[in-house]
Amino acid sequence: METSAADKAKEKYKKIRRWILKAVEDVEGSAGATSHHIQNFLEFKQAGISRKQEWNLILKKLLNSGHLTRKDRVRYVVNKSRKDTEKSADNKANEKVAK
Repeated sequence: METSAADKAKEKYKKIRRWILKAVEDVEGSAGATSHHIQNFLEFKQAGISRKQEWNLILKKLLNSGHLTRKDRVRYVVNKSRKDTEKSADNKANEKVAK
């Protein structure tokens, strides 16, 4: 089964997107990841990929979609899903009622 060029491009896009999210998640603490940290992570995964501009476009799309946010105009952090925050709020309310 042959894959088309468009399918290969989509897979590459998905892979880079996952790597960017993983690079931001791997930063310890709540400081966030800089673009330099993301570039180093991408370079570790695949040599030469950080020199291409497509990773920068993917990063901008992640910012626009709300998956990432900027912190201090330099660092990037992952947005927590609303479902997780709602569940934790419900759990806290249930704990207070149980006591």
